[in-house]
Amino acid sequence: MKLKQIKFFSIVGLIGFSQNIVAETTLPSLVVAKQLTLEQQLGKQIFFDKNLSFPAGQSCASCHDSKVSFTDAIQNLPVSLGAVEGRTGSRNTPSAGYAAFAPQFHFDTEEELYIGGQFLDGRAVNLKEQAKAPFLNPDEMNNTDENSVIEKIKTANYADLFKQVFGVHIFNDTTDAYDKMAQAIVAYENTPSFNQFTSKYDYFLAGRVSLTELEQKGLELFEDETKGNCAACHISSTGDGSQPLFTDFTYDNLGTPANLEILALKGVDFVDLGLGETVGSEENGKFKVPSLRNVAKTAPYMHNGVFADLKEVVDFYNTRDVDAKWAAPEVAANVNADELGDLGLTDAEVEAIVAFMRTLTDGYQLQEQSAFSAELGVIELPYLRTEGANQPSKFYSVQLQQVEQGLYVVSKFDEIVITNLSTLESMPYYSFDTGLLELTQISNFNGAKQAVSYVAQLQYLPTADGVLSFKLVYAKKLQ
Repeated sequence: MKLKQIKFFSIVGLIGFSQNIVAETTLPSLVVAKQLTLEQQLGKQIFFDKNLSFPAGQSCASCHDSKVSFTDAIQNLPVSLGAVEGRTGSRNTPSAGYAAFAPQFHFDTEEELYIGGQFLDGRAVNLKEQAKAPFLNPDEMNNTDENSVIEKIKTANYADLFKQVFGVHIFNDTTDAYDKMAQAIVAYENTPSFNQFTSKYDYFLAGRVSLTELEQKGLELFEDETKGNCAACHISSTGDGSQPLFTDFTYDNLGTPANLEILALKGVDFVDLGLGETVGSEENGKFKVPSLRNVAKTAPYMHNGVFADLKEVVDFYNTRDVDAKWAAPEVAANVNADELGDLGLTDAEVEAIVAFMRTLTDGYQLQEQSAFSAELGVIELPYLRTEGANQPSKFYSVQLQQVEQGLYVVSKFDEIVITNLSTLESMPYYSFDTGLLELTQISNFNGAKQAVSYVAQLQYLPTADGVLSFKLVYAKKLQ
């Protein structure tokens, strides 16, 4: 994942937070500049284009909605609706969030396991191959062939951008154009919009927040091999400082019951064999271990959406083999009987694990005051106002993370609503007219150290390469 950077060039050594920022790709109008590469911009337009289905009306985003971590926003159905009325998929739509981190589909000879790939059954070797499939699936976007998709792209308002990115003759070869279409989608899915790493747990790992007593207990149970043992597959720490993805990308049969709603749609004899359909019957019933990032937003759960909420999922893991309320597995072969089924968790322990999993939701708000830490390399601007003679005032919440000495990235940039206007006087603001970013008061937050506050001013520097640049022109310690 490569982030575009917004540079702050320090000319003052007074404060350790000097000087640099990066932009999340959803950056609105703080400054007028492109935050996505041309290929990523193209991929975004394709991703949201509802004209690329037959009949028109369905896009990639129809089943991968950013509001619910790129899963289907229709959460009262276990499957997604197709472009053709009456047609549906046969599985619960997996999240496209963090999908870019999955390795290529392969068989690990040392572990003797299939790992990686895309779709819950691993039938796409990588994200690029996955991106090609929904356009031609009759239960999804329902195009007859690659050429019918490319013909629509030729007349789209981004056709010139397609040629700018891939060459003026790209449409002369349908196969190549279709391949490049998928490549552009993958480029967009590699942006921070899909891969935010802004959950409470991320900040906990960075030492910036504490978990509640219940959340901490849930984490301990999640990782305890004699209790939940969830981290055996949903890896919660990496040991190398990188952010955990909460999946090992392997495949497993959890003994999930069939979903009667899907049987009503697909027939009472329908059985989803999962990985077995991809590699052979010896792997029947196994499905890819999903990331648990944003899991609180992605109901319903399991490959067939049979469970409505997280507590029901954890309860199933806990009591599958000892409580008669659970129906028989959809596929009896290869059921994992070693790591779940009779965990012996109390109701309170189940609640604690659920509480911990809710800390994996992106967009966690850290605090209410503008603050920085030279030690952690972090700048927090919970509130930022923009203003200009021909621009309506808007408000944003901004977070900046240092990526190297003197260089920060904007890891969050969200438009917000302000109802208490009494905070305007002390709120940082950016002027479109002067290009100045004014930090009226920003304080450190280095634990027990005494807080020190500063006032600072940064000047926007236009650049030819589209990188947003600011120069720190003034900084003073407040008495």
